[in-house]
Amino acid sequence: MLTQPGERISVEAMCQPHFTQGDLSREEPAWRLPSWNGLLAAGHDLALRAGWTGQERTVTWTLSARPSAVRTARRLSAARLAAWHLAEPATQGAIEPAVHLAERLVTDAVARGAEKIKLTLSAEDGLLRVEVDEQGASRAGERPSRATAAQLDRLACCWGATGAVVWFELRLTAQD
Repeated sequence: MLTQPGERISVEAMCQPHFTQGDLSREEPAWRLPSWNGLLAAGHDLALRAGWTGQERTVTWTLSARPSAVRTARRLSAARLAAWHLAEPATQGAIEPAVHLAERLVTDAVARGAEKIKLTLSAEDGLLRVEVDEQGASRAGERPSRATAAQLDRLACCWGATGAVVWFELRLTAQD
């Protein structure tokens, strides 16, 4: 559950099951535990709202290599960049490309059969660096897919692949 800044989080709403009476007729269980990626995203969102982020400018998450990792990487990246105040008009040009490219790299990692995916964001010296480390991938060390490489060439100021890590950098026009 994501909320807007300043919006109150209702404990009752967080504890409600995510099904209706009509869903009970399905053969699937009436409820299921959220995935690790979902819990990670929810926990990160709560940490941002509670102000536990401090002033660090590097953050790393380890994601389960499942399709939900793509959505989770997008949500975590967007939330962290907003917490770093990189969503202001002067830097708006770097936010959406960063989130989109991180999502593409995580998609490639899932497709290559990684067991875990380590996503790292770092903002310093006027650059935003994003790294995706494919841990336990059966085809680790392969370059990004052609579509992803074309987008990296178009959007990133520089990018590369070393071993199982694919990274890119974007210039930031303003820093806190």
